Amino acid sequence: MKYILIAEDDADVAELLREVLSEHLDVATENVANGALVMDSLVARRPDLLILDIEMPGLSGLDVFDLMRNDRHWQGVPILFLTALPEKAPTANAPAGVHEIIAKPFDINSLLATVDRLMAGNRRPEIAA
Repeated sequence: MKYILIAEDDADVAELLREVLSEHLDVATENVANGALVMDSLVARRPDLLILDIEMPGLSGLDVFDLMRNDRHWQGVPILFLTALPEKAPTANAPAGVHEIIAKPFDINSLLATVDRLMAGNRRPEIAA
């Protein structure tokens, strides 16, 4: 079973993500509501995907992203920014960068497709024929 770490301080959004992901995908999830605790959670269990909000108490999602980007150990973890502030998300991609940015409010089906694709290792957006 794959593991998704959700870094989201809004309890309602975190619960919605947990419910939707566990109902539709074969995944276990954990939520961390404070950016300062994300790194501790990463060390405790390496996720197959990190869903990261930008605005959080403690460390912001951008601070967490910078810490991960500068540590080779975490560069292989796919990162999905799920944020109400998509304009603040880095535009970097590739192994050391953000793989996807989804704005809140989000479409559940698009979220599921993106999560499934990122966990399968396909970090490029699918191109419709």
